[in-house]
Amino acid sequence: MKTLYLMRHANAAPATPPAMSDFERTLTGQGVIAARIVGRFMKANRMQPDFIHHSAAVRTAETALIVTREIFGQKAPAGNPDKDLYNAPDDKLLAAIQAADPGHNSLLVVAHNPGVSELLSALGNVEHYCEPATLGVFRLNGDTWAAFGPGTVKLEKIFVPEG
Repeated sequence: MKTLYLMRHANAAPATPPAMSDFERTLTGQGVIAARIVGRFMKANRMQPDFIHHSAAVRTAETALIVTREIFGQKAPAGNPDKDLYNAPDDKLLAAIQAADPGHNSLLVVAHNPGVSELLSALGNVEHYCEPATLGVFRLNGDTWAAFGPGTVKLEKIFVPEG
């Protein structure tokens, strides 16, 4: 069985060109709190990703780090930053998931909207706009990520931190 934890990055500060580009945006205080809430939710529900894959943007890296530190403590596994996931559409996110190492049984993917919302809708057959820090949990009853896609997975949960 494979489990995907698909997450939109937490709330980020607006870009302030030319000092800060969109890629360099950091989390707000509210974003840090929301990421911690998601991490605590995952830990309380024994959701422990084997591999963390995130956009290389600062806000997604910060979100992934905060979430995994809540789950694993200071010995959280390092995330895998990927420039190709920066503002990636749903088909590019799905391709990255399908290319994952089959040795990993669970993935945490942290990326951006609209790609995350569109992929959540395509995989879960629901219309859902992902607020910042929304987490979707999907299960595939199979042994390869290549089979992961619409019609092959089950949406287990959508978690949106309050506040």
